[in-house]
Amino acid sequence: MRSSFLGLEVSKRTIQLAQKALDITGNNLANVNTEGYTRQRIDVSSLYLNDYTNWQTRVSRMSLAGQGSTAYGVNQVRDAYIDKRYRESACYVAEYSTSADTLKEVETTLDNIVSEGLPTYMDTFMDSLKKYAEQPDSEELASIVRNEAYNITNLLHSYETDFKELKESNLEALNNTIDDTNRIIKDIVDFNKRIVKEYTVMATGKLGEGESVTGGYGPNEMLDARNLLIDELAYMGNITVYDNADGSVKILMDGVEIINGEKYEQIYMRSSTKNVDQEEYSSDLLRDYYAYDAAVLRWTSGDAAEPSSGELKSYLNVLNGNGVYKTGYQNDFYGIPYYESTIDAFANDFANFMNYLNGAVDENGTLVDPDRLMFCTKAYNEGSEEFGDHTMTASTIRIANTWMENATMIGEVQNPETGKWELSMDGNHINEMVVKLSSTPIEFGGKGDYEGTIYDYLLFISNRLGQDIAYNEAQYDSAYDTTNAILDSRDAMSGVNSDEEGINMLTYQNWYSASSRMMTTLDEALDKLINSTGRVGL
Repeated sequence: MRSSFLGLEVSKRTIQLAQKALDITGNNLANVNTEGYTRQRIDVSSLYLNDYTNWQTRVSRMSLAGQGSTAYGVNQVRDAYIDKRYRESACYVAEYSTSADTLKEVETTLDNIVSEGLPTYMDTFMDSLKKYAEQPDSEELASIVRNEAYNITNLLHSYETDFKELKESNLEALNNTIDDTNRIIKDIVDFNKRIVKEYTVMATGKLGEGESVTGGYGPNEMLDARNLLIDELAYMGNITVYDNADGSVKILMDGVEIINGEKYEQIYMRSSTKNVDQEEYSSDLLRDYYAYDAAVLRWTSGDAAEPSSGELKSYLNVLNGNGVYKTGYQNDFYGIPYYESTIDAFANDFANFMNYLNGAVDENGTLVDPDRLMFCTKAYNEGSEEFGDHTMTASTIRIANTWMENATMIGEVQNPETGKWELSMDGNHINEMVVKLSSTPIEFGGKGDYEGTIYDYLLFISNRLGQDIAYNEAQYDSAYDTTNAILDSRDAMSGVNSDEEGINMLTYQNWYSASSRMMTTLDEALDKLINSTGRVGL
C-alpha cells in the first residue's frame, strides 16, 4: 500500500511547479521590451522513483508509481545556429553601410563632379579662351582667362583640403570603432569570469566529472548580456564563437583568437617611429596614419589585424583604398586616397598638357622654355626646387609667375624665322588650344587607369564613384534584408510574444487550480479514512 500522504506530496510539488511557471511567465512579460532578453521556460518532466530489490514484489513496486512531476531548471529558448547565421550576416551590414556613407561624402566633396564641379569650371575656362581668341591683344580678356585658370587651381586646392578633412574625420571614426571593439572585448571577458563562477555553484557535479556545462542551466541574465555584446562585436568584424566547457566562450576574428575565457587581445593602430615636427600633425593618430599613408592595425599579440568584413574593414578600405595608385600598406579599394589621386592626376596632367600646348614643355613633360610656363608647383614659383622635381598635385599646383606677369603670353606664337614669341592677332593658336584641350586623349596618372579627353576623364571618375556607391548600397540592402530575416527568425524563437505568454499564463493558472483542487480532494479522502473508518452505526 502506498504512503497515505503520497498524493498530497505530489499535489504540493505540482502547485510549486505551477507557481514557478507563472513566475517565469511574469518575468518574460516584464522583459518584453528588454534588449537582448531571451525568452525563458521551466523544463518539467515526469518524476519516476523506483528501487528494484530482490525482495520487492510487483505490487509493492507499483505503489511507488505516480510520483508526479519535477523541474530540471529554467532554460533559455535559443538556437545556436540562428545566432551563428545572424553574426555572420551582421558584419556585412556595418561594412557596406559605412562604405556607402563615406563614398557619398566623397561625392559631396567633389561637388557631384559632373554637374557642379570641375566640368563647370572647365567650361567657363574654355569659354574665356574662345572669347580671348577673338581679341588676342586684349589684356582684359587675357586676364579673364588667367583668372578662370586660377579658379580651377583654387577648386583643386579646396578639393585637397576637403579630402584631408574627410580622411581625418574617418580616421577619428576608425579610432572610435577600435575603442568600442576593445571595450566590447573586455566586457565579454568580464562576463566570462562571472559566468564561470556561477557555473561552479550551479553545475558543480558536471564540472567535477569533467563534463561541459554548455547548454546546461546557468545564469540566464548574464548569458543574455554576453550574447548582446557578442552581437555588437559581430558588427566590427567576421567572428566565430565557440563554447568552452566551463561556460566561457572563445572568439576568433578572421582566424585570430581574441578571446578565450579570461584571456583576450586588444586592437590598436600601429605606432610610427617617424620623427616629425610636433606641429606638423595635430595628434599621434594623424602622425601614425601619414607615416604609412595608411591605417595599419595590430593585435597586442603582434598579429596583423586584417578584417575581412565588418565596420573595421570598411574604414580600412575608405582610408587605405588607393586603387591602381596603391603603395605600401594601401589596398586596391576605391577609397578616399584613390579619388584624391585621380584629382592629383588631373591637376598634373591638365597643367602639363596646357604647358605643352603653350610651348613650355615637350611631349615628355620636360621643360624646354621656362618663359612659356602656365602652371607649375608652388615650390618652383618660390625658387626652392627645379621644374619636374615633383609632380603637380591638387595642393601644389599654381599659376606660374611667367603667366602672372604677362597675361597675354598665351596668345603668342613662335616666329619660325627668329624663334621669338610674338603676339598673334588671328587667334588661331588659341582656337587650336581649345580644340586640342577638348579632343586630345591623355593618359591620366600614368598607371593605366584611364586614357581619354579631360571631359571623358572627369566623367570616368564620376561614373566610377557612382558605381561604387550603387554597389555598396545594393550590397547593404541585401545584407540588411538577410540580417533582418534572420533576426525575425530569432525573435520568433527567442523573443517574448505577449499573446503567447498570456495563453501560457492561463494554462499555468488552470494547472495551479487543478492541483489545488486535487489537494482538496485528497484531503477530503484522507479525512474520510481517518475520521470515518470503523464508525459504522455510530
